[in-house]
Amino acid sequence: MTTPPPFPYDRRPAPPVPPAPPGPPVRPRTARSAVAVVEGVVRGAQVRTEYRGEHASEVIWTFRVEQYDTVGNLLSLVPVEMRGLTFEGSVADGDWVRARGRTKAGTLRVTRLENLTTGAGVRAKGVSRAALVVGYVLMAAIAAFVAWGFYTTFFGGPDLPPGFPGDW
Repeated sequence: MTTPPPFPYDRRPAPPVPPAPPGPPVRPRTARSAVAVVEGVVRGAQVRTEYRGEHASEVIWTFRVEQYDTVGNLLSLVPVEMRGLTFEGSVADGDWVRARGRTKAGTLRVTRLENLTTGAGVRAKGVSRAALVVGYVLMAAIAAFVAWGFYTTFFGGPDLPPGFPGDW
């Protein structure tokens, strides 16, 4: 006994037609440099290094965060960028993250985020504020010394107080 071919003898109803794919994702519009918080899945994670001069370099992590609704439909793609001298923690494709930062030219710039997949914090490390303050104070002191040197050279030094031993 042979079985008939499934079509046109098959009496089962036709499978349902899948819904049309959603249109291109729409990113929410935010004001320039507005603070934004995104939570979603990391896709397209890349690392690159930019060199500034001979000895200065900066590591840059770029990736997209895909945001989904409760049904699983893609709501938006948010490009994210992290810049620093070094990084603490890690992010990989497929990790669920929450990031907060400022938008610049359509890209969310963050210095730290929370990797919800691993439960770890991720942080871009740069020069500490204390080191920056010390550097600025040192540069100001050097500039003041140079300005004092020019002033005394071109306009003469201060007069010596009376009774101060002059030439030795």
